Amino acid sequence: MGLGVRQLVLGLALLASSLLIAGVSVRRYLNAASGGPPAALPATATVAVAPEPTATPTLGPTPTPPALSARAALVMRVEDGEVLLAKNADEPLPPASTAKILTALTVLRHAHPETIVTIQPEDIVDPVEESAMGLQAGDTLTIHDLLVGLLLPSGNDAARALARAVGEQLAGPAGAPPEERFIAAMNALAAELGMAHSQLLTPDGEDVEGQAVSARDLALAARAFLKEPVLVRIASMREATVRVGGPQPRTLWLASTNAVLGERGVFGIKTGTTEAAGQCLVAAWRTVAGQVYLAVVLGSQNRYADVRTLIDWVEHLEGQGLATTR
Repeated sequence: MGLGVRQLVLGLALLASSLLIAGVSVRRYLNAASGGPPAALPATATVAVAPEPTATPTLGPTPTPPALSARAALVMRVEDGEVLLAKNADEPLPPASTAKILTALTVLRHAHPETIVTIQPEDIVDPVEESAMGLQAGDTLTIHDLLVGLLLPSGNDAARALARAVGEQLAGPAGAPPEERFIAAMNALAAELGMAHSQLLTPDGEDVEGQAVSARDLALAARAFLKEPVLVRIASMREATVRVGGPQPRTLWLASTNAVLGERGVFGIKTGTTEAAGQCLVAAWRTVAGQVYLAVVLGSQNRYADVRTLIDWVEHLEGQGLATTR
């Protein structure tokens, strides 16, 4: 075969190959344009698969703190002490009988619950004028039962008897009355707990010029209260009976003043009402999720409505995943 013929054959072969490749490309283009099946890829080709987009979970905004009638309020998670809500939380205000939370803590710090106390005339109060558990001079009963009378019916007579009896065992300035020594011990404990905006002047919380606590300070005292099983058991009782010895032995039936006790997991702690303080309440409750919270309301127009509102608010936070322990 001559050189010219060979070049002609080679040129025809190259042309045929080019036409074949072009045909395949056109076919792929036409299939793609018409929605037909794509041409097979070479065995060595790899396909990059884009990952499916995934939604990133985001928490909603923290619900706006609810409207309350209380002049001051605070909500605290007991486990770690985190404050979820604070309204005028550091303003010193009259405590009313919420001061008895610190009275009870001071008693347990310095006395044994089974110690017997004999009631003196100076311990007695007029039940028409003040809350009382019904003590009479000469009665004998344990410190534990006086604590029941202190925390359930909010007995001022129980507060005075406890302050006197425990104060007699405390060191203090020469000639200082037992109650004065007890008050000094209350304030020392308050300082130890970090209650920086409080001053206690009576064991019962009655209106006295200069006596004040803050909502934050009461929450600190209540958190310490919840670490005392004896006090938690007492505060969680709706009613109780105590036996009184002495010249007039009898049984006293005592009921809690806390109207929300037993509602929504509420198991304490203390009410308080005076003319200067208004309605006050320190409430502890356990949620469905198992967390324990404290709510303090001071100077309220409707303390129970305020606390129920705060319980609802915390429940909403938990439902949104915004109240979990950090």
